[in-house]
Amino acid sequence: MLFFYNNLRSFIVKKFLIDRLLFPKTFFTKLTDKLHTLYIGIVIIGLVDLGMSLIYRIPFYFYNKPSEILVYNISLALCIIILVGLLDILFFAMPLFDIFKNFALRRRITNIKGQFIKLMKVYIVSHFLIIPVHILLQLIFKESVSGLRIYSGKLLVFTIIIAFWQSTIITRGIYVIYSFHKKLKSLVFFMVSTWLMVLGYTINYLVDTWLMKLFM
Repeated sequence: MLFFYNNLRSFIVKKFLIDRLLFPKTFFTKLTDKLHTLYIGIVIIGLVDLGMSLIYRIPFYFYNKPSEILVYNISLALCIIILVGLLDILFFAMPLFDIFKNFALRRRITNIKGQFIKLMKVYIVSHFLIIPVHILLQLIFKESVSGLRIYSGKLLVFTIIIAFWQSTIITRGIYVIYSFHKKLKSLVFFMVSTWLMVLGYTINYLVDTWLMKLFM
């Protein structure tokens, strides 16, 4: 009886921790294909992508500027937020969505468009857990010198850990909305984590190397 109780308690604690770190499965089942929440998600992701690069440059672009330049920089920031958010989400979802069409499913998909929107939303909501932690770590481990971001080795290690954490969240969400066979789980995680790293580097390069230079 004690053995059964200990196992049950261990299972409950483990499930509680997993649900807090990766979202409960019921959370992903409630994702809909409504577009208005997707639009909000695009803005959120754009803010995240641009914010990491722009936050240390705010004094250079938005303080003590003539009114016409300030209006230009604010308008440009809003446009970049929407553009980068849209590109980030689409570039994540489209390749994986095309590949997942060929995977074995336990339940047939009838609404292809809705499934694509749900996949994008899985990617969006995965940021809700990791971004507060990521921002906190950047404040702790990252310094700014003459407007340039300086990364420490500890921040790099934590960034890799967070990337795998996000990949796990996304993989869990994908399994809920797609109902893949369990034998595909490792493959899905590998694809998601690899693509996240490539996409993250590409988006950061696009923002830092090209888009930041448009500000005055």
